[in-house]
Amino acid sequence: MPSDRFEFRVSYGKLLFWLLITLVPIAVVGLYSLSHSESSLSRMVGTHFASIAESTAAEVSQFIHDCVVDAGVIAIEPAIVSAATDANKTYAGMTDAAFNTRVAATEKIWNTPAANAMVERILSSPASKLLRRHRELDRRLLRITVTDERGAVVAATHKTIDYFQADEDFWQAIYAHGRGAVNLTDVLYDEVTKSHYIGVGVPILEEGSNRFLGAVDALVDISSLFPIVNRQQVGPTARTLLVKGDGTVIAGPGISLANSMKSKEVNALRDAVGALEGRQPGYLAADVQGGGRLMMGYADTGLKRDYQNLGWQVIVSQQEPEALSPVRGVARMLAFLVLLSLVTVILSAVYFSVHRRIPMAEIEELHPRTETPSATE
Repeated sequence: MPSDRFEFRVSYGKLLFWLLITLVPIAVVGLYSLSHSESSLSRMVGTHFASIAESTAAEVSQFIHDCVVDAGVIAIEPAIVSAATDANKTYAGMTDAAFNTRVAATEKIWNTPAANAMVERILSSPASKLLRRHRELDRRLLRITVTDERGAVVAATHKTIDYFQADEDFWQAIYAHGRGAVNLTDVLYDEVTKSHYIGVGVPILEEGSNRFLGAVDALVDISSLFPIVNRQQVGPTARTLLVKGDGTVIAGPGISLANSMKSKEVNALRDAVGALEGRQPGYLAADVQGGGRLMMGYADTGLKRDYQNLGWQVIVSQQEPEALSPVRGVARMLAFLVLLSLVTVILSAVYFSVHRRIPMAEIEELHPRTETPSATE
């Protein structure tokens, strides 16, 4: 009786042949893909980190330039220019010796009750009232001081520690041998306001002649920079850092500038690419002492070109295993499938090789060769 069962038979040799021409190429392609997938992801992650560093550096740079512009606006206010000009007129015909004597006498009583009337006159002037108005409108401005061409205080938001400012390095940088120049200090700490700040100094120049009339020195709170830096976090072990030229961390997740913490990433980057100042944004993977292997993107803020004290950079880093984890799970699965396909082919070849000889041996045993009778029998 005919059977309704459908049977498909193929010889073991043909099956092995097809396995060889299908699984082996797949395994080769898999191994090739496996070797290139991680490097491709590394390039993609590195480019992404460099992009984050570049955009953050641009925002930091814009913050600083805005602070300089704001201080420049104060320096051209008519009340400020008038205060410096009026003070400078009092020096007409005065010798340096006479000026030094006057300054010394004022400095001697500045922090005593004897100077109260003078301090009150300075702080109640139209120029000082204008400075306090600017501070009320921009809470980043901690303190603002205006000095005349000799460095004596003529207006301020507060009583300054010293009456004479020209013996300070920051004032001499603004004075610039009488030419006048914008000067920014590195990050400092103000004990009075408990704030980290930079000093932004701009010259007061006479309209038309650009003659140096005095200086505006504004202490600007930089805490507004911290959210800009800290919002760019991409994973548990990732962090975005704003660092000084010497590697001190200015801003970063869970890091206070007061700790004077050095970034371990900076040394690794310098060993690999040299100085970061002025370098185009980039990325690399490197071993960091005490930090394992990190993926790092970096970008220079470019501030040092205009402000010598601000050689700041932005660094984005993450542990390499975490950064590459999206592809490593797939890579492990792919490696398992490649290994499985190769084992299948090898076992099939061994099985075929062994079983192809067994039937021939069995036939010889089941059907022993009989001798043909001779003709004489």
